[in-house]
Amino acid sequence: MRQGYSALHSPAGTFSWRILRNYLDRVLACLAIIAVLGAVSNVSMAAETRIGLGIVWSASLPGVPRLCYDKVPAVIYMKYDLARKTTSIMKRELSGDEHLLGEFPGSPDPRSLSCSQDGSVIAAMDGYSQTLFLLRDSEAALYRLSQFWPFSNAGRYSFLAPDGKSITLSEKPDLISGPDLLHDMKIFPDKRSTVFFMNDYLYVNDVTGINKLTDVEGGRPAQGQRFKRPPGFEANEIVRCGDRDVASLVGTESSRYLVLDNAPPRKDWLEQIGVRKLFRKYHAPFLISGDYGTCGFPLLDHARPNYTIALASFDANGVQTFSLPYPEIRLINDNVSFGKNGCIALIQGFWSTQQGDDNTHLLAIQSQRCR
Repeated sequence: MRQGYSALHSPAGTFSWRILRNYLDRVLACLAIIAVLGAVSNVSMAAETRIGLGIVWSASLPGVPRLCYDKVPAVIYMKYDLARKTTSIMKRELSGDEHLLGEFPGSPDPRSLSCSQDGSVIAAMDGYSQTLFLLRDSEAALYRLSQFWPFSNAGRYSFLAPDGKSITLSEKPDLISGPDLLHDMKIFPDKRSTVFFMNDYLYVNDVTGINKLTDVEGGRPAQGQRFKRPPGFEANEIVRCGDRDVASLVGTESSRYLVLDNAPPRKDWLEQIGVRKLFRKYHAPFLISGDYGTCGFPLLDHARPNYTIALASFDANGVQTFSLPYPEIRLINDNVSFGKNGCIALIQGFWSTQQGDDNTHLLAIQSQRCR
């Protein structure tokens, strides 16, 4: 013992003790790194864990229903009465209760139904694209265009802007009835190009590419930025996903997705947050839809691309995936909409085990945050 004690305090023993301490420090550092990597791995695995979805209500609704509300989730849709030759705009509440918002003569253009993000402004066109219906709060107005307009509402906000203060029209229409709600709205003239309104700017998809207009005065661009499209592809939708704008580019047989930020390919945001990984794992969707800053798309079975086996959403915080109440659904359109608080979703389609004709489903996200 005495010899060992002396050796430990000898110059050689001191040197050995320092080596041992350095070695232990390195071991502990390595263990810490492994622990951090394990935690990151667990976070990654948790991010891939699907969150459950429960059905709030299902209904058979015509056209293309839209989420449209300020605080309490609600869905609007158009219903045509053949006997009266009148279109009614209906609102279906979270509880399932329905009430009438307004009416206009003639049949509807199903894709024209549009709503501002605060739910205060609603716009729709008739099937002949000559009658415009506008509703602001409880005031309704009808307008008439002088000639046929080959209207095509490509995106969620291609007709009415998210703030309800701008609209795309081929001309300034004549007021038929009600207050002149267009008086204090900006009219962006349609010139056979597709417009995608954002909150304080817009994109125009034309023969030159995708043009971002950051200042619009009298419907004319004051300044902007241009993004190139791959040959043979057109912008079918542009949506705000968190803090990025994402364009769905549709070609003859496939779709591509472009983040409108001019970042180099190695810094592609969709790749960084894991969206493109899902595109590789599942059959790529036709388009990415979005509203209220959250974007969504169906996760499609590779063997049967028409069948959706889960849903995905993403925003500035990353990607989440959701399991369906039933094993799969055959969607009848590509609008996968998530609500303002990220706790509800709206889809249209038929479950694989479904009995009946319900085609519209309001879903609740079953997470701790949404309880």
